[in-house]
Amino acid sequence: MSQREALLILSNPVDGKDAEFREWYWGIHIPEVLGLPVIEAAHRYSVPDALRANAPQRYATLYDVKGSAAEAMNALFTSGLSSSDTLDVATVVVLPLVVHD
Repeated sequence: MSQREALLILSNPVDGKDAEFREWYWGIHIPEVLGLPVIEAAHRYSVPDALRANAPQRYATLYDVKGSAAEAMNALFTSGLSSSDTLDVATVVVLPLVVHD
């Protein structure tokens, strides 16, 4: 059985632009990412408000990838996907993961 991998993206909107961020990220960005041949699925998450003090990022997206998470990460950075001034780029974390069953 081959090793499964995933890509985890942690992110925040720019202060005061949460609604615009969600509209862009979930309405435009994720569909663009799903159009990449190395991405199979996207799972969106948010940190509950009651736990926000314990988490530096508010949103997480877990991408199921075909093949290597490193290749998927490279595709994200080199595919010319849209950007938005609503994304706080200083807080973005991109983590390639190996799935353990």
